[in-house]
Amino acid sequence: MQLSRSLSLLTVFLLSAVPELFAADFDLLPTQAPPFSASSLDFRYYLYTGTENNRIVNHGNLGLDFPVVAYEPWNLTTGIAAAVHLVMYPQNLRFPVDNFYATLAAYVDYVPSSVLSFRLYPIYHVSGHLADGTLDDSALANPEAVSAEMTKFETDLKPLNGLSLTLGYGRYYHVCSQKELTDHLDGGIQIQPWQTGILRPYLMVSGDLIHMDQWYPGIDLEIGTQIANIKNHAIGVALRYFNTMDPGYFFMSREKSLGIQFNFLL
Repeated sequence: MQLSRSLSLLTVFLLSAVPELFAADFDLLPTQAPPFSASSLDFRYYLYTGTENNRIVNHGNLGLDFPVVAYEPWNLTTGIAAAVHLVMYPQNLRFPVDNFYATLAAYVDYVPSSVLSFRLYPIYHVSGHLADGTLDDSALANPEAVSAEMTKFETDLKPLNGLSLTLGYGRYYHVCSQKELTDHLDGGIQIQPWQTGILRPYLMVSGDLIHMDQWYPGIDLEIGTQIANIKNHAIGVALRYFNTMDPGYFFMSREKSLGIQFNFLL
């Protein structure tokens, strides 16, 4: 009888204490600042207008970085990142879409300190698609499925206030068309002297190396400013130049453009 009573009391204690301990350790849907770094361009909101091959080109990127669960004792966060990117060549107030691509990834963040963080993407998917306004008739006549998945690892180091260094490496484990595509190496630097206040100027320089039988380099340069409110939501404008391999349908072609970009940190 005494044993039965003791077990009952222990059961009541565990049923009342364990959920409280669980809730104290795990944070469901934790808040997070909008992504803004040299490694987060794929998952930001922005509109870009520039010139490419003597034509006006518009890019629209709708992205999100959505943390799902945080385990506070280990500084771990799991989440989902996704984006859709449109490439348009407008003419006479019409905006035909030349091509678009989509990104979907799952990640785990580990932040051991305020100056160092790591991110692992077990799955990082990119698929490209032709659209109604494509300018490549040969590709339209002979369409190919363009889809790839890789496992990617990134690290972010903040040695000084306002200075961020990023480095990432991805290994492709599945591709549809580009069978020679195997490795993706990228890195970058971000300088943001003022991270508080209304105006927050910044400079970002990033580059990548894509291995497809040989290494193909790319560079992306962005200099501008943000206009932020007290909740750190911001809009921004920047001068951007990039010369990189197209990550969408025309992966073997090169994008080279100079223009103005409008960023939205929501």
